[in-house]
Amino acid sequence: MIKVLVVDDNVNKINDIVAEIKKSYGESQVSIETAIFANDAKRILKRNSIDILILDICLPEIAGGSLIKDAGIKLLKQIKGAVEYTYPRYVIALSAYEELAKEFDIESGMIHTSLLYDVSTNEWRKKLSNSIRDFVSILTQNIDRRSYDYDVAVICALGEELALVKASLDNIKNVSLPDDDYIYIEGTFKKEGVTRRVVMAQSTHMGMVPAATLTTRLIYNFAPRYVVMTGITAGIKGKANFGDVIAAEYTWDYGAGKEVVEDEQAVHRNTIDQIHIDTDVATMIRKVSADGSLLQSIKNGFMGTKPETELKVVMGPVASGASVIANPQVVESIKNGQIRDTVGVEMEIFGVYYASRWSVSPKPKFIALKSVCDFADSDKNDNYHAYASYTSAKLFLELATKYFEYE
Repeated sequence: MIKVLVVDDNVNKINDIVAEIKKSYGESQVSIETAIFANDAKRILKRNSIDILILDICLPEIAGGSLIKDAGIKLLKQIKGAVEYTYPRYVIALSAYEELAKEFDIESGMIHTSLLYDVSTNEWRKKLSNSIRDFVSILTQNIDRRSYDYDVAVICALGEELALVKASLDNIKNVSLPDDDYIYIEGTFKKEGVTRRVVMAQSTHMGMVPAATLTTRLIYNFAPRYVVMTGITAGIKGKANFGDVIAAEYTWDYGAGKEVVEDEQAVHRNTIDQIHIDTDVATMIRKVSADGSLLQSIKNGFMGTKPETELKVVMGPVASGASVIANPQVVESIKNGQIRDTVGVEMEIFGVYYASRWSVSPKPKFIALKSVCDFADSDKNDNYHAYASYTSAKLFLELATKYFEYE
């Protein structure tokens, strides 16, 4: 189905455009949404992959606002290249002002067709129909056209982590794909009476590269709306306690950079390339972290060894690296030399975020939810591994069933 968004403050013009499209395409062929101001259009573009965007150039930015001459251009500039948006495949500028149409036409790389809307003639109708017909012809011949398919993809580094996610879902089954030797697992859950699909897989090895490889395959094969990594991590003492769920607000590779010699001493000069989660996801994390009764019920539901501290959700920066750390001096060097507010240190999240950020379209939103099982020091043990894996999986299910948006 072709997805069309019409953005215009003139309701009569919107009706004219919609009627013109429906002359050639039925409801089973095309889905049409409309917006009358720029911010409403941004909201729709944020949650949908739009094939054809038809917009006026002169728009109000907010409901009831005054017209802004170049609001359409500003809208396109804001969404182009932004991680939370998928840029429309085909953009048509349809303006009643010839000078604006000409000015818009020179905006390099943002529009494909500029048309003059003139109610005194049917010329605009013919040109609009021809433009849409030509694009649809190309689109329907493109076998690689993609839209969201699965609702969530879950990545785990360890089998015990994956087992707990599986246990929280229904209708578990293996999924095999031709020419792909990974075994993927499908499960379902319900949100507001609608069945949602989850695809899961365990990375072949620990580390950023295996995690990025698996993330890429999951996105390419299953086109999920959300990518989630669950499991266990090392926390930072004073920032989190055993079992607390760390939500990685942003991450970086703490080993990236350059090794140099200064005063006959080896010195590492780090390159901090941060990848942040979507602001909508961050808001969801803040809401669930404030639900003390929910967190208490999650802790109470675990029957094994658990700490005396209350369960918390800690959102903050998480460092990824190539090695398991059991040395507090390394942790201190990351905090003091890179990012002071670091809340966790682990081996995969940067790979998951990088692959998600630079994936094929439609791009997923992403979040890592890893619970603290140690503090990257010599006291590492397995006392709280099971509890940490459990709290991570439970928080994922809460977000997926109550907070994630799928439409």
